[in-house]
Amino acid sequence: MKQQGKKKRVSPILLFFLIFFAILVLGAFGFIWWVNVIVKSKVFADYASKIVEKYTAITGSFEPFMFYGFGLETSSYKGKGKKESPIASIAIAPLTVQLRSIGIFGRPWIIRSIELGDLSVVLQNPELPPERKTENLPTAAALKNNKEKTVSIEKISIKNLSLSWPATMGGGGQVNGMELNVRPKEENWDINAHRGVLLLRSLPELALENIKGLLTKTSFEVSDATLHLKSDPKATVLIQGVLALVPPQKTHLNLSLHQIPLDSILFGSLRNELKGYLRGNIGLNAESDIAKTYHGEGEMFIDQGRLVHLTFLTNIDSFLNLHRLEDIPLTVAHFLVTLEPNTIKLHHIDWQSEDTMKLTGWVTLVEKNVTGTLMLGLRSDWIQKLPGLGAQLFNAGADRFFWTEIHLSGTIDDIHEDFSPRLNQAVQGIIKKGIEREIQRQVPGRIFRNIIPNFP
Repeated sequence: MKQQGKKKRVSPILLFFLIFFAILVLGAFGFIWWVNVIVKSKVFADYASKIVEKYTAITGSFEPFMFYGFGLETSSYKGKGKKESPIASIAIAPLTVQLRSIGIFGRPWIIRSIELGDLSVVLQNPELPPERKTENLPTAAALKNNKEKTVSIEKISIKNLSLSWPATMGGGGQVNGMELNVRPKEENWDINAHRGVLLLRSLPELALENIKGLLTKTSFEVSDATLHLKSDPKATVLIQGVLALVPPQKTHLNLSLHQIPLDSILFGSLRNELKGYLRGNIGLNAESDIAKTYHGEGEMFIDQGRLVHLTFLTNIDSFLNLHRLEDIPLTVAHFLVTLEPNTIKLHHIDWQSEDTMKLTGWVTLVEKNVTGTLMLGLRSDWIQKLPGLGAQLFNAGADRFFWTEIHLSGTIDDIHEDFSPRLNQAVQGIIKKGIEREIQRQVPGRIFRNIIPNFP
């Protein structure tokens, strides 16, 4: 009797493929496990730190990496720059690098994006040897066309950038809370920034609306930058031009100011004495070292301007009992400005209040020291109310105004003018002569001649 069934024998070929597949799967998992261990190791983090140090002169350390999609992520990086680096210190938390999946096994590696959460950078003046002082910045093309052809970056994004620089770099300052996106554009980098607060020496806080431009080997070409006072969104500053980064490139910037409150930029008593809103344009030129070489020329206007309790005008108003010069609206307020390191000069000043008052001249501020010469013109019928004083203090002009020269000195916190002392001295002289005449009228002169031989 034949057996009802026979055991099926497994094909050797099928068995081979099953074993091969199992080995392949185990090998893949083993490889992934091995790579994962390597990536998460301190050795890999230290290796990445050495790569950064090689190209940036920044000594630092990464926290261990982990896989994140088709890329890597680390919780933080902290580093300090060497003396030849423009970066004094840097901190990143977190950092994510995403690769294109099709480019993982090829060359160059295509980095789809580098994403940084919080980036804090402190700049410094690098100490470069003479042969490196004209070194160009790395370009986008340099990464694509380098001999090793290892990396190609498509996008860099920073969610929260904090950047600060010392007083030796443009007077010092900082930017906080900026969002920055960077993309390669031919041989350069396309920059697009939003948000943030800019703090500069002697200026109020400025809120950043946007900055668009192109970072080249030697400069940053600003196509559009808009900032406004943090306390007043209507007070805006628009910037266009070229900002030099390395020699021999030069800086050429155009600044347009709109509705800037004067009390936000003035100091000392001037904050209360000159009111209104500043507008105008300034052209700024400089060598690569902007802080030491800049020269600016501009034309300014004051809208809704007023002179409030200006000392020499208040003294004249009190003496004449006019009640017209204590708070003067300016119907014309125009001047030119020149800017140089530690120096601000206002010249060709032309301020008018209808047909009552004119003020012309110049004022220079060197650090905190003030010098200047102003010509004050008042309507003729007012000067005629100064009995015996008009001729001493004022000269008649062809424009039916009487003019006097006023010299300024002192500091921005304590400005002195020489007109008020001259007015007081002239008034005292008039009073003294009046008293003498009254005494002569009331008392016989012979009595005083007996007492005072030289009495007239």
